[in-house]
Amino acid sequence: MKSLIKILLISTVLLTACKKVPSDVIQPSAMARLMADIHTAEAVVEMNRSSYYTDSLKQTMRQSVYLRHGVTSEQVDSSTAWYGRNIKYYMEVYDKTIAILEQRLLETGNRIAADNALSIAGDSVDVWPNPRFISIHDRLPSRIMTFSFGRDHNWQKGDNYTWRAKVSNPGERMEWMLGAEYSDGSVEWHSETPDGDGWKYINLQTDSLRHPTRLFGYLSALNRPGTELRLDSMELVRKRLNRDTYRRTYTTDFAGFYPPVEINDSTTNDTIR
Repeated sequence: MKSLIKILLISTVLLTACKKVPSDVIQPSAMARLMADIHTAEAVVEMNRSSYYTDSLKQTMRQSVYLRHGVTSEQVDSSTAWYGRNIKYYMEVYDKTIAILEQRLLETGNRIAADNALSIAGDSVDVWPNPRFISIHDRLPSRIMTFSFGRDHNWQKGDNYTWRAKVSNPGERMEWMLGAEYSDGSVEWHSETPDGDGWKYINLQTDSLRHPTRLFGYLSALNRPGTELRLDSMELVRKRLNRDTYRRTYTTDFAGFYPPVEINDSTTNDTIR
């Protein structure tokens, strides 16, 4: 009898060990990355309740995560149910998800520390304060993304900013703008309309004789219905003034007028300093 029980136990362990995740279930590594992004999205919603004040807006955020990973809500639900019935694989996904989130926290902390440590000429740092991945599609309330932040103690005259991202499926037209506001009330900006997939960037060289007080920008997409513009690895790199390459050709308004946040085909007047 003892031998029979031992054989049954060994057989059960072997069957469990040989069991694989079905092909129609999201695989463990992919599931862990998905769950990490869902946790991150839920944290964003929780910290920005005024922007996600309805269930439909919250669901839109979750759906954008699904779109990024190329899965449907049905696939996520069925995969979650399968992992719930297979605790060994559930724990594997859980551990990987925690590891991904901890790594992101570490990277964020390092980036903030680097920003705070920036104080000497010649250094550069990524100061982008928002998510690294952005998805723009016709199910969102707006297909325009904006940002704006004021100066800190590390800002200097003549700082150079490069806003860049890896673009996928740009659609019919994409426009982005990067601008600066100065202590004398003047505003200047630079806009471009990149096309095609791949790395895209826009650069702004601030004035070496005026104090910048605010940096701002927008990205607007004109996508065909049912398509999605994806921007990954978003960053905004700040570098110190290099007088050997210093040159500026931007649109400037000394009346404090802000450029319209819309797609248009108008040309701009360039001012060179």
